[in-house]
Amino acid sequence: MPSEVGTDVAGFRTTGSPQSSLRVEVWGYWTPEIAQSFTRDAATFVPKLTSASALLIDATNLKPQAVEGQEALRVFFRTLAAASFDKAALQTDNVLTRMQLTRLLRECGLDGRVGFER
Repeated sequence: MPSEVGTDVAGFRTTGSPQSSLRVEVWGYWTPEIAQSFTRDAATFVPKLTSASALLIDATNLKPQAVEGQEALRVFFRTLAAASFDKAALQTDNVLTRMQLTRLLRECGLDGRVGFER
């Protein structure tokens, strides 16, 4: 069952299937509305992840986030921490974004389950 959430203007998009291979792409600087939309939509696909799922989070074009964006990512990571998935990789090029995501992953107990890729 394919899963597609988000649009080009939404600041995020998912493609693929939570049961096999899901790609979550996030970009830009999130307004409070985008952050709220991401939090709501992430709740629909994360619980569908299975132990066979491969997850890629592409944050290559994500900017460092303000409070609302960080909280949306924190909610996503906390939900992800409770989900069952085989492996997850996170991509980012921006050093500040990587530092922010590293901190959020650690806060949510995912630093050992989600690895950074180039």
